[in-house]
Amino acid sequence: MVYLSQSPVDNTIIGILAIILLVVMADKVVAKSIIVSRKLGISQMFIGLTIISIGTSFPEITTHLVASLDIVRGNIDPFIASSTVIGANIGSSMVQQTFITGLVGLLAILHGRTILIRKRLLKRDFLLVILAMVLLSLFSTDRMISRVEGTVLVVGYLVYLWFLWLEENKKIHAQKKVELDGKGKKGILLDLAYISAGLLAIVYSAETILRVAEFFVTRYQIGGSLIGVMTIGIASAMPELTTSVAAIIRKATSISIGTLVGSNITNPMFALGLGAMISSYAVPEPVIVYDLPVKIGTAIVIMVLLWKQGRLTRRESLLMMGMYLAYVLIRMKYFAVDV
Repeated sequence: MVYLSQSPVDNTIIGILAIILLVVMADKVVAKSIIVSRKLGISQMFIGLTIISIGTSFPEITTHLVASLDIVRGNIDPFIASSTVIGANIGSSMVQQTFITGLVGLLAILHGRTILIRKRLLKRDFLLVILAMVLLSLFSTDRMISRVEGTVLVVGYLVYLWFLWLEENKKIHAQKKVELDGKGKKGILLDLAYISAGLLAIVYSAETILRVAEFFVTRYQIGGSLIGVMTIGIASAMPELTTSVAAIIRKATSISIGTLVGSNITNPMFALGLGAMISSYAVPEPVIVYDLPVKIGTAIVIMVLLWKQGRLTRRESLLMMGMYLAYVLIRMKYFAVDV
C-alpha cells in the first residue's frame, strides 16, 4: 500500500478534507439524480437501486479489480489480498445493512419524515440481499470462491438489473410520455455529466479515506479480513452513507433506501463476483464461521421487523445500529486473526 504521507498529522488533515469533499459531492449527485429522474419519468427507487448504488459501490469494485489483477500478476500474496477485499466487501455491506440504515431511519424521524418500506421491496430486493449472501456462504464452504462461482454471481446480478429495467420501462410507457426538445435533451446530458463527475469525486474521496484509514491500522498485527471489515469496509460505505443522508434531507427517501438495498446487492454479487472471475479468492475462516452467518442472520431479523412495521421506526433504527456495534466488538475480540 502506498501511503499518502508518513505523518499521522498529515493523514488526519487529508482524511478530514476527503470526508468534506465526499459529503458535498454526494449532496450534489443526489440533487441532480432527482432532477434527471423527474425529467425522464424514472422512479426514485429505480435510480437508487441501480445508478446510485452502482456509482457508490465504485470503491468496492475498484478495490476488487486492483487486488485481483495483482493476484494474477503475482504482485501480492493471494491469501492476504483475498482476505482483505472479501473482508472489506462484507464489512461495507454489513455497516450499510445495519448501522447506516438505522442512522438514516433516525435522521428521517428527526427531519419529520418516515421511511416507508414497501413489501414488494422486501420480497424482491431485500430477499435477494439475503439470497446473495447465502449463495456466497455456500460457495465459501471449501474456502475458495472460484472463477466459475464468480461468474455465477455476476451473471445473476446482470439478470437482476435486466428485470429491474423491464419493470421500470413498463411504468414509463404506462405514464404520459414526456417529449423533450433540444434544450431539454442537452440539459439532461449536462446533468448526467455532472452526476458522473460527482461520482468520480466520491470515489476519489472514498479511496483517499481508505488509504488514510489503513495508515493508522496496518501497523498493528491483525488479520487482513479484519482490516477490510474495520477500515476499507467502513470507508467504502461512506458514499452510501452520504448519498442516503443527502437524499433524506432532500425529501427523496426512496432514493435513500433504494441506494442502501441496491448496494447490498451490488457489493457481493457484482464487485466480489467480478474480482473472483479474474483471480478466484481464498476465503479466511473468520469470514466463513462469523461474518457471513451474522450478515445473513441480521438481514433476516431486519426483514422480519420491517415486514411487520412497514416503516423504519426509532426502535428498529436503534436496534440495527446496536447489531452493528455488537458485530464489530465480537469480531475484534474473537476473530481478529485469519487462519
